[in-house]
Amino acid sequence: MDNKTQFRKSAKGSEAIAKRLYGLAPKQRSLLILIDGKRSVEDLAKMSAMFGDTMQLLAELEGGGFIEADTAAAPVAPGVPAMAAMPAVAAASSSVTAAAFAPPADSAPEAPAGKVSLAEAKRFAVRKLTDLMGPMADSLCMRLESARNVEEYNAMIARIESILRETRGMNVAAGFTLSLADHRPLGK
Repeated sequence: MDNKTQFRKSAKGSEAIAKRLYGLAPKQRSLLILIDGKRSVEDLAKMSAMFGDTMQLLAELEGGGFIEADTAAAPVAPGVPAMAAMPAVAAASSSVTAAAFAPPADSAPEAPAGKVSLAEAKRFAVRKLTDLMGPMADSLCMRLESARNVEEYNAMIARIESILRETRGMNVAAGFTLSLADHRPLGK
C-alpha cells in the first residue's frame, strides 16, 4: 500500500462517530470524521497535519477496527498488514489549491449554475466547508445553516471566505468560493 491508499470507516467506525462510543481521543475522532473512502492517505495527511502524526493515528484507527483499506482502490499484498506496507508520507503542507475543491472530471455536475434552492446551496456549502476544515468547521456551518434568505447566505459565505483567507491563506479561501460557483441559490 502507498500514500494513494484509501480508507473507509468500518461499521464500528461509523458507530463510534454517530454515538460517540469507544472513547476515541479527539485527534483520532477528528481524523475518523475525515475518512470517507474517497480520500487517499496523502490527502488525509494534508488535511490532518494539525492533528500530529497522521500515519500513527491511521494505524491506531485501523488496529482498533474503526477503518479498513479500500481493497478495490489499492490492493494490499497478502499477509502484510495494511499500515505496515505504507511508506512514510512527506510532511503535509497546510496550503491547499483551488483544484482540491473541483469536482472529479468524470462526475456529472450536481446542479446547473444558479438553479438550486437556498437549502440545497447551504447543504453543499456546509459539505465543502466540513471537507476542508473537518470538525473545526462546526460553528461556521451552524451559522451558515441558520441563514434565512439568500442575502444572509451570501453575507455568511463572504464572512467564511474572509476567515479562511486569514487562517488558511488566499488559495484555500479562493478554492472554497470557487467550489460554490455552480451551486448559487436562487435569488440575488
